[in-house]
Amino acid sequence: MEVDAARPSQGSADGVLLLSAMYGEGHRRAAQAVGLALDALHPPLVHWEEDYFDFVDRRLNRLIARTYVLSVRHAPIAWRAFYRGTSQISPDSPLQRFLNSLGRHRLLEHVQTRQPRVVLNTFPTPAGVVSTLKERGRLDVPNLVVVTDYTVHSQWLHQHVDRYYVGSEAVREGLLRRGLPDESVLVTGIPVHPRFVQPPTREEALRHLGIDDRPTVLAMAGAYGMIGGFPRIVEELMAEDLDCQILAVAGRDPQLREALGQIPVKGRTKLVVFGFVQEMEYLYAACDFVFGKAGGLTVTEALSCHRPMLIYRPIPGQEQVNAAYIESAGAGTWVRQAEDLRQAFRRMCQDPGLWKGQADAARRIARPNAAADIAKDVAYWHGR
Repeated sequence: MEVDAARPSQGSADGVLLLSAMYGEGHRRAAQAVGLALDALHPPLVHWEEDYFDFVDRRLNRLIARTYVLSVRHAPIAWRAFYRGTSQISPDSPLQRFLNSLGRHRLLEHVQTRQPRVVLNTFPTPAGVVSTLKERGRLDVPNLVVVTDYTVHSQWLHQHVDRYYVGSEAVREGLLRRGLPDESVLVTGIPVHPRFVQPPTREEALRHLGIDDRPTVLAMAGAYGMIGGFPRIVEELMAEDLDCQILAVAGRDPQLREALGQIPVKGRTKLVVFGFVQEMEYLYAACDFVFGKAGGLTVTEALSCHRPMLIYRPIPGQEQVNAAYIESAGAGTWVRQAEDLRQAFRRMCQDPGLWKGQADAARRIARPNAAADIAKDVAYWHGR
């Protein structure tokens, strides 16, 4: 779920160009987090953010973004096939060369006009485009990349990338096995908004939200409601009739919010429905655990707030790897079968020892200062 960010600095010579994309929201949130950390440096670094696919075609960008959401929601098997099919492609394959040509000339014009000293990418496609421009001698700026999931995928790997910032040691080791030089990969964590670095206390959050002090579940379907049948799932969880409350977030999907609001509330379980939320740190702080998908930024925000996850229906591909990372670290539970969901939910709600143990595991692997650490390294490249 996107949070508000400080207004990006206006682009100017010697600044930092942040290239993101709207697909899944997490890429933009990561760029915004780094931007805020660049603002906090002494002295701050001028920066500006661009949605890379606007250099390809702004109207087409919106269409593709909508198609991506629909494909993940309604055709996850097709998305999984695409993800797996591109996971090992060669950097010089026809497909990769095509991707590295998208928007290349307009990006070059933008860079020649604004003259950034550093380019930082939170989406894989622009990293490949900048790499190609460097290879051809058209650009001579550091090409830095923030990998926004806990996995290794060929789309992130390009010859002329100067630095990778990754979320875990496992991702670093995976990149080194792919042949990247040791000094090019830093384990920083995935950057999140500073609000998640020092979240409010549970008491402050409950008071701010005006909700009861009882076992609390934060249920999210993603920024665009990307868990199909989410209202029905929430209704099934409420049918357990547990003494708890569910904070259900619909994100940017007004139809989803309306559907959640129509769920009949009876028995002991309370339901509180939210639309798009800017102050997500209050919802994380108020809950005992998070229920939903396993987007890279959602996982990282939960870890930063030391909240375990009950993961269900992660997007095939990167989110399944994120889910496995959380499960293997003991920081959550991945429910793979629909028939197991209600039992897992009931156990999490009724066994505080379970989620408290998972919260301790989340605390151990959290890297909440990722944005600040990345900003310091960006400053190093900026000053070279």
